[in-house]
Amino acid sequence: MIKLVLSSLIALGASDANAMSVNTRTETVSPAKSEIVVVKDLNANTKPYIYFSLVTGKDVPAGDSKTDKWDVAFSKTTITVNGGTSGPGQGGAQVLEKSFDQVSEAPKDGYKTDGESGSAIPGGSGNSWYKYDMSVHAILPIVGRTILVKTAAGRFAKIEIISYYKGAPEEVPTEESSYFTFRYSLADENGKF
Repeated sequence: MIKLVLSSLIALGASDANAMSVNTRTETVSPAKSEIVVVKDLNANTKPYIYFSLVTGKDVPAGDSKTDKWDVAFSKTTITVNGGTSGPGQGGAQVLEKSFDQVSEAPKDGYKTDGESGSAIPGGSGNSWYKYDMSVHAILPIVGRTILVKTAAGRFAKIEIISYYKGAPEEVPTEESSYFTFRYSLADENGKF
């Protein structure tokens, strides 16, 4: 490349190298951040579950529960993944004690599946994404906890539960419960968010 430029300058008859200036421009390109999708008021009062695809961003009919068309399913406070005993997918999950914004890369291992020894995303107050506040009798997301999901197809996603109550009230919830508001992001092919 340098020889080509010098040859071009010589061919153009440039007699004084100082008389000719070359403008160069350098740009730093940052990799694009993953899109963050916000889901509001996903009704988890459905029996047995409401099935959801993180890839399409839509709920999936219960008739497709034995397929790999869904990634996570919700029923009251229970969240399950499409893998292990819950579905035929490659799904798994883990809960990190790290805020959603701090998770920039999906861990390569550590994912659990739903099985006889328990759920990939544990239930119960303080065990995964929520705590039960006895003083106000409310289920509240634990700040700084992020659910990492391996989807039915083997991709990675991160999820932050924002609210368990309809309308995602900021004050002590008095609204209907089991309406999930959450945000999530799918990782790229290298597991980066």
